[in-house]
Amino acid sequence: MKCKLTGIEGQAVKAHIIPESFYINDPDQKGLNKIITNTEGQYPKRSPVGIYDTSIVTDEGERIFSPWDDYAADLLLGKKDKFKKLYNDSECVAFQIDNYNYEKLKLFFLSVLWRASVSEHVFFGKVDLGPHEVVIRNALLRNDAGDSDWYSVNLSTWSDQSEGMMIMDPFKERYDGINYYRIYLDGYIAYLKVDKRIAKDPLRSIQLSPNKPLIVVARELSKSKELPILRKIVIDNHNKTHKKQ
Repeated sequence: MKCKLTGIEGQAVKAHIIPESFYINDPDQKGLNKIITNTEGQYPKRSPVGIYDTSIVTDEGERIFSPWDDYAADLLLGKKDKFKKLYNDSECVAFQIDNYNYEKLKLFFLSVLWRASVSEHVFFGKVDLGPHEVVIRNALLRNDAGDSDWYSVNLSTWSDQSEGMMIMDPFKERYDGINYYRIYLDGYIAYLKVDKRIAKDPLRSIQLSPNKPLIVVARELSKSKELPILRKIVIDNHNKTHKKQ
C-alpha cells in the first residue's frame, strides 16, 4: 500500500488511531473498557486493544508516531500521580505538572487527530480535516509542533473517576464560534482547535504552551453532559439488540 503519511509504498500495518495504551484494558473493570458511539446502527463494543486501521500507514509511517505515542502514555498515564492538584477553595479545578516536552505531547495529539481524519473506520467518521489534513500531515513529517496558537490543544480529565471510562467517538464542536474536535482517551479529553483564529480565554490561557506548566482541567463525570449520553446510548443499544433476538 501507499502510506498516507510518508507517501511511500510499503507493507501495511495495523495502526492504532488512539494508541492501545490509552484504552482501558484492566480485566477487573468488568466490561467498562467499551467503545461507545452515537452513530446510527453502531453498538457499544468491548475492545481491550482499541481500534486499528490497516489503511493508514506502513511500518515506516508507524515508526514516526511511536516516540510521541510512548511519551504521551508515559506522561499522562505513567506519571499521573506526579500531577499536583489545583484548588479553588476546597474544589479541585485542575491538575498541573511543571515540566513536560511540549513538542512531543503536541505532536502526539496532532497525530491522533490526523490519524482519525484519514482513517476509514466508522468510529472516526465524524472527523474530517479537509484542507487542514495536508497541513498537519506535513507538520508531522517535519516534526514541527508549531507555537501554542497553531492548532492549539486543551486537556481535561475526570476528577471523580474511580474506575474505567468508556471511550466515545470524537466529534466537532465550537467554543466562542471557533472550531474544535473533541477526542476521548483513557480518562482524558483532548480539545483540538482546527481553525486559523486564535482561541479565546480561558481556553487560550491554559492551552498547551512551551515553557509553561501543563494544565489539565478537572471535570466531574457525575455532573457532566457525557454521563447521561453514555447511559442513553447503552440503554438504547441494549434494547435494540434484545428486540432483534
